[in-house]
Amino acid sequence: MYPICFDESIVYTEINMTHTSRSIEILTKLKVVILTSIVLLFSTQVGVKAEPRTYYGINYYSYTERTDEQDPFMELKTNIPTVIFGLRDETAIRSNNSSDKFSYMVEGTLGNVTYSQYTGTGSHTHNYWTIQTEGLYALPSSFYAGVGYRYLKDYLSAGGYGGYDRQNMLLYIPAGYARNNYKIQYNFLLEGTQFSELSQIPGYGDLTNEQNDGFGLELSYTFLESGSNGEWEIFTKYWNIEDSTTNSSTGSKWIVTGMEPLNETFEIGFKRFF
Repeated sequence: MYPICFDESIVYTEINMTHTSRSIEILTKLKVVILTSIVLLFSTQVGVKAEPRTYYGINYYSYTERTDEQDPFMELKTNIPTVIFGLRDETAIRSNNSSDKFSYMVEGTLGNVTYSQYTGTGSHTHNYWTIQTEGLYALPSSFYAGVGYRYLKDYLSAGGYGGYDRQNMLLYIPAGYARNNYKIQYNFLLEGTQFSELSQIPGYGDLTNEQNDGFGLELSYTFLESGSNGEWEIFTKYWNIEDSTTNSSTGSKWIVTGMEPLNETFEIGFKRFF
């Protein structure tokens, strides 16, 4: 839930439906991912070193909210590259011979984004950070599935009066396929929660919205550094979350009614393992 229009007693955000053009846009992105996956899948037979690894990296990050009336309604884009730190063990999902069937990942990011909206006012930069973790179980034929959780903290209040911080929590089921240097993963959203800290605005109360529909896609390609034990990985992540439920909260002065519109998150970057 982003910039909202203040009307003495009620705060509204736009309520939207999925456009046909938007569906075509999403299908186009899916086709690109699928075609890229096929090429990478058969392009190499070099195995990735599968063991507990720490890593760092950077990525480009963008977040877009869309409504029927305004598309885009609001955007966040990386101002400087987002920094990534993480730890993971993919031994189980990358080896058919491993006796261990469980893999895991814990990753944190810290970045700075530029905020803009359709009115052209209120543009500013602010910080955000995320924590994402997954537990994965190896299945036959290089497939895997598990459970994942993503938390985001966004400091929109840096924009001054009318701005507020937000928290977003996503619980999902990751299911994917890992072969050689390549991995593709689909994330089934189980439950999403949007917590808008509207109490940072005098007279208003915090607002919580549920996000029940959405999905994510992840694609990565890992390669060994020549003459070294190090590895590099290029990756992309995509989230598509539908309109949230509409909810209300009561502050010391105003009653607030609002929702989180359809939004998309896109990331692309690289990681260095050591």
